Amino acid sequence: MAIIVRLLQNHESNLANSFFNQVYGVNRSPEHFDWEFINGPFGKAIYIVALDDASPSDQPKVVGIQCAIPIEFIHTDGNAIRTAKSEDTLVDPNYRGQKIFERMYELLFEECRKAGIKYIWGFTPAQKAFERIGFEIPFKTEQALVVYNPIAAYRYLKNLNAKNTTTDKLKILGLSLLAWVKGFSMPSRSLNLVEVPILDKTDLFGTLYRGKNYYGLNENSAYLKWRLLDNPFGNHYQCFQLNHEGEVLADVIVNHRENVSYVEQLYYRADIDVDHLLRTLSKKCRAEGANLLRAFCFSTNEILSEQGQAISSAGFTYLKRGSFFVWKSLDPANQIKPEQLLLNRLFTQGNL
Repeated sequence: MAIIVRLLQNHESNLANSFFNQVYGVNRSPEHFDWEFINGPFGKAIYIVALDDASPSDQPKVVGIQCAIPIEFIHTDGNAIRTAKSEDTLVDPNYRGQKIFERMYELLFEECRKAGIKYIWGFTPAQKAFERIGFEIPFKTEQALVVYNPIAAYRYLKNLNAKNTTTDKLKILGLSLLAWVKGFSMPSRSLNLVEVPILDKTDLFGTLYRGKNYYGLNENSAYLKWRLLDNPFGNHYQCFQLNHEGEVLADVIVNHRENVSYVEQLYYRADIDVDHLLRTLSKKCRAEGANLLRAFCFSTNEILSEQGQAISSAGFTYLKRGSFFVWKSLDPANQIKPEQLLLNRLFTQGNL
């Protein structure tokens, strides 16, 4: 038995998607697959497939998948650089131990170099597997939440993992109650956040962080349409801004799902009172009927550390646990360091 590792062909999307659904026991639709991997604003994903060559040619058996979604980063000076987000990493449990994971990534690195991609990155719980193939693990994600309805929040959080034990559920109940009590500290004073259309943010990013050596997502119109407006995973995105005499002082994106809201992104000028910005945002999310508000957090540079402190002081319960951020440079110049990224929840694909 030999394993063939190659690029997924255009007509084979259903093969990869069916394998994903079979292993995970889910029902990701072909439309969702096309949105995430075919219709991206910076080109379709580089998608690798591993096949058992003992299977018939007209019925190939998929035993592994792996892909890289092209994503542009933009520097505060406006210069863009081509990167890719690692997704759909999966090997058939019956075929593990045959270095299929390593072989798929070897081909992926080669194809990414051909496509001008300088860095590959993503989020995973599998630290050691990615370290073995040359990824750095520069930090872990963190999270925070504020609870408005502790019982409903508990039900939501415990159902995120079907394997939760009784002890796990008791801890989640304690967390829900603690976050609910801490949320009482939020004062009533609000800022005048106004909802605005979701439009190109490339100039705004450069303006708000002018003179600083950071990178963010290249949130041009095509990216925002794909990532937010065309997103098929049941999200409802809103953008709010704080303005003064025609100047944008802060720009915030939130996402509402059934029972829960998320802080997707916070951009703001250095002199903004961030904890009052968050309190105002929290009031808006509560008014939308959310039982809790969640945030994706990092403490990897000065701006993100200050943001995390503001999140905590604004009444959120801050948790320093999460998945690993993985980073692979294909750039001999190594012009970007992971610590330069202004990371937020938009760096995920919005299907979490």
